[in-house]
Amino acid sequence: MRGRRILALSLAFMSVATAIGAAGFVAYPFYTDWQAGRTQGTLRSTFASDSHKEAYRTGRIADAEPLTRIIIPAMKTDTIVVEGTSNKALNTGAGHYPNTPLPGEPGNVAIAGHRTTYGKPFANLEILKPGDKVYLETPFAKHTYEVISPFAGHQNPWVVAANDWSVAEQVTDSILTLTTCHPRGTDRQRLVARAKLVETKELT
Repeated sequence: MRGRRILALSLAFMSVATAIGAAGFVAYPFYTDWQAGRTQGTLRSTFASDSHKEAYRTGRIADAEPLTRIIIPAMKTDTIVVEGTSNKALNTGAGHYPNTPLPGEPGNVAIAGHRTTYGKPFANLEILKPGDKVYLETPFAKHTYEVISPFAGHQNPWVVAANDWSVAEQVTDSILTLTTCHPRGTDRQRLVARAKLVETKELT
């Protein structure tokens, strides 16, 4: 009798623990979205400040500090991209790969963004198609990039291995590379989209 009671209590405890774990799993993305939303509010204020403009002009943007605003109408994305791809940086939503050019500069500007958590700015990266526009706004200019047609024998967007960093390699053309995790909710691979610079407008 006592053994049955202990077994029943154990099963009840396991059921409660499982339920709590499941609730935490479901709640986690919502928590990260809330956290990123709060951080984005602060980043937007900093991005609009005179001190940030001076820091950008002198190249003093530190890790996880605002670098550019990315707007992708087709994806309904409008978020502040910070410098770096550290955990701290990417927990804001999207980060600029260190050692790649700044928006509008010659070369391959590379940006990574979350697909399922922390505001998920690149949640729908797979829907991009040739001709879609991507805007990168800095304190001094607004750069328009256009998603290019499939190239080099693959689609655009396309999937690469998680450790394939060749997508961020430098080139002579002015291009933009966007990356996110794939499949959705995992980091086994990377989904990549490529665009080219088509226009730059100086901001007054």
